[in-house]
Amino acid sequence: MSLENRTEAFNELAGRVKSQRPCQLISVIQPPKAQWEKLSHAAAVYMSRCLPNDQFILEEKALLEAFEKHQDEIKNVTPNGMIVPKRHTILEYNALVRAFADIFTSLNIDDLILSWHIPLNLRIKFGKVSEANMKRHHPTEHIHSDSWAGESSESVTVHIPIFGDVQRNHVVFYDPPQNFDEDWLKPLPSYAHGAAIAERYRKLDFVPQKGQIVLADFSTLHASSRFENRGSRVSIDTTFALKRPKIPGLEERIHPWRVDERISHQILKGFGESHLFVFPDSNEKQTDSQGGFKHPTTLKVVELLD
Repeated sequence: MSLENRTEAFNELAGRVKSQRPCQLISVIQPPKAQWEKLSHAAAVYMSRCLPNDQFILEEKALLEAFEKHQDEIKNVTPNGMIVPKRHTILEYNALVRAFADIFTSLNIDDLILSWHIPLNLRIKFGKVSEANMKRHHPTEHIHSDSWAGESSESVTVHIPIFGDVQRNHVVFYDPPQNFDEDWLKPLPSYAHGAAIAERYRKLDFVPQKGQIVLADFSTLHASSRFENRGSRVSIDTTFALKRPKIPGLEERIHPWRVDERISHQILKGFGESHLFVFPDSNEKQTDSQGGFKHPTTLKVVELLD
């Protein structure tokens, strides 16, 4: 698929809703205030449920301080900052998905979404970098495409800053060169293996803000970035496969372990009414992420009976 083909498909997506365009392959949307407040409130409730000692905190500053204070006690946060859904957070997590789905249902892009990667991630990036995480296969601090970790190269990244110091702790995006090669998006053993590809890209002067939804074609790259005296940051990240013209001889590439991590947009729209996410694992049970090629949780999508 050429960069021209990707731009054409992305323009159709971005043209459906009022947005800013930091580059041709990124669109920045500002959802209505009521929808944003519902999403951020659901995120706070979910995070609060993860705190020890039955604490219930909804105020942003106090919630982040509690996560920082109890960082070593919160067992469902991965080294990469993913707040992994567990058995005790099922209700709160589904409420977060419901709020997320309501926003995307209102964007008039249903027919362009082939499937979603699940479960969507709520992620906390603490101010201090985890040195142990930097030695793993897929630390988000390395410039990368999620396709390098096995997700479909036909996808669009969704990034939503929710809480925290987004000015000094945020995701940086990179624009592809005109000689972009689709082969650059194949799975790699680690994000570090893509360093030579990343050197060809141009860093964008763009800082995602709270209250915004960033959509970025997979031909762009991104990385978590921290600056001096930064605080913690919380954001949502996930991906969806975008409807594109079929190119003869070009098949969708997805790692075998990722195949079961997909649902249709129609099912996502029905969460809380027709379907639920269920996570059978307790906090004490850790799921093998297969070197970052699989989501670190056990997930079941349950259909609700009429």
